Amino acid sequence: MIDRVIDIYILMKISLCLVISMANSYMTDEEYETCFMKFWGIREMIARSLLPYGLAEGKHILDIPSGHGLFALEIAKLLSSGHVHGIGLFNDLETFQALSRSLHPADVPFFKKIYYYLMDATHLGFSSSSFAFVVNFLGFEDINMTRGKEGVRKAIQECHRVLKPGGIFQLTLCLEGDAPDEKIATDVYTLLGCDAIFYSKEFYVDELIRSGFIVLDEQWVHTCRKMTARQAKEEIYFACTQTPCIFSSYAVHTVPFDTLWKKVKDRIETHGMAYYSHLCVFISSKK
Repeated sequence: MIDRVIDIYILMKISLCLVISMANSYMTDEEYETCFMKFWGIREMIARSLLPYGLAEGKHILDIPSGHGLFALEIAKLLSSGHVHGIGLFNDLETFQALSRSLHPADVPFFKKIYYYLMDATHLGFSSSSFAFVVNFLGFEDINMTRGKEGVRKAIQECHRVLKPGGIFQLTLCLEGDAPDEKIATDVYTLLGCDAIFYSKEFYVDELIRSGFIVLDEQWVHTCRKMTARQAKEEIYFACTQTPCIFSSYAVHTVPFDTLWKKVKDRIETHGMAYYSHLCVFISSKK
């Protein structure tokens, strides 16, 4: 069974690598409305990439930070036993609870394998060497927004601390490229003013090594999608108006929507704005 999973996974990697040279395509409005929740099945794909490392064998997993719990659910579906422990901020708990009320009946048994905690990623309330896996799907953007670059460093160190020796840490980042729509996405989140950003690939590799990890694999997954000007305007408006409210406990601020939109409007109308078009997945082990 594991051999078949590995074969399928290799084929997925090859097919996904082929699309990196393709231009991102615009999302339909219907696709845009569901893209965050469905995410083109990529959460499931990344979860399955951990099967060759023994994920399904009754392990205890930490998802940091877990946000809505969507990635934790995909991990839970693969476990023969064990549990997923997810951490999040107060607003994350509310969305996690909302997800539990909207589940398909077939997902309910898997959701029961998830334990959720209100916890700061930079100070994990777990004993050292507690988990076989620590996983993540794009959550380090929020860690940087609420705790800054030093918080990102501390969170990686905490992931190392709570892992068992030989345990696996999987980290998913969005690292946009140089296409016009991708540069726009990077610029927008930089100009937004709340530090909801990712750093360079080299930064994370350095921090993983400095914290005591051995990087085993680097994988790339591509959505090849971008937003239309109308979709991007809606996305930016939400970020400008709602982010300070959602993260009010952390004194997070954004620039006014009109100020930001005026700076990027013409470029977005010409090129669109990438939507998490290039994801980099690191799989590391604790020495």
